[in-house]
Amino acid sequence: MHFHTYDYRHAETILNANLRLKREIESVLTGLDLDFARPHPANGCSAHRQIQQAFLRQGWEGEALVSRRTRKRQFFDLYKERVAIEIELSNRERLYRDYLRFLLAEAEGRIDVGVILLVDYAACTFTTPGMRAPLPQLAQVEDDLRCLRAVVGVPIWVVALH
Repeated sequence: MHFHTYDYRHAETILNANLRLKREIESVLTGLDLDFARPHPANGCSAHRQIQQAFLRQGWEGEALVSRRTRKRQFFDLYKERVAIEIELSNRERLYRDYLRFLLAEAEGRIDVGVILLVDYAACTFTTPGMRAPLPQLAQVEDDLRCLRAVVGVPIWVVALH
């Protein structure tokens, strides 16, 4: 699988300080073979679950608690070595929840960088007839983060799969 990225608040530079972990993320992503239109033939899992399982095989913690201080427990899709990953393949509004999770975890000293994984449907070659392109899209995330710059101070690396 291919991808392109958006570097918000020097997230990629921070990840480069732990180059082994950044290369692990890139390796997992390039090794993915996803079909977003149909469940995986081997296990019937959705693309979200396939991505999560690929990272779990590399020792990432799944459904990692963001904070014990909030009444309603919030969880990251993946977490390892002060990096939290959120997988957003269907709904743009969920990004705002992700930004808040990253902010809370950063305020508690749990993360250095947040990573958002999404799909760049405009660049995809794997779409099928009749498939609706769900949000979010990379350009929209870039725009959101530019608008929220005064509020969202946590470094975020946005990765768009295609």
